[in-house]
Amino acid sequence: MRSTMLLLVLTGTTVLLGGCEKKFTQKRFDTMIVNGQTKMEVEKILGQPDAQWETSWKWVDFDEGCSGKVVFDENGKVIGKKWSDVNREDPDPETQWRKGELPPGSKGGREDGASSGGSSTSTEIEITP
Repeated sequence: MRSTMLLLVLTGTTVLLGGCEKKFTQKRFDTMIVNGQTKMEVEKILGQPDAQWETSWKWVDFDEGCSGKVVFDENGKVIGKKWSDVNREDPDPETQWRKGELPPGSKGGREDGASSGGSSTSTEIEITP
């Protein structure tokens, strides 16, 4: 009798905890939302969005500091998605392009990686028929 009662309590706890699973997570967002899905399929995967517009939906998790946006075409099918995470740590916060400068050797950047001081040059290309 005691073991039966313990089994029922454990089963009930497992069911309750399983029902509390968060739908809006980065893993679900990244792996389950693909181009061509319908709005109904997206809502089933991520839950009801926090904001809805005609061509996009947005989910926000203030506790985790993240959000996700799904963009739909005129037929209500997914055509794009974007994940934002304010708590993501930059692996190299001193990277020049993070400071608004171009990395060395890139188009428009100086070879030494220094900023051009706000001045810019342009190159005109002549196109002949």
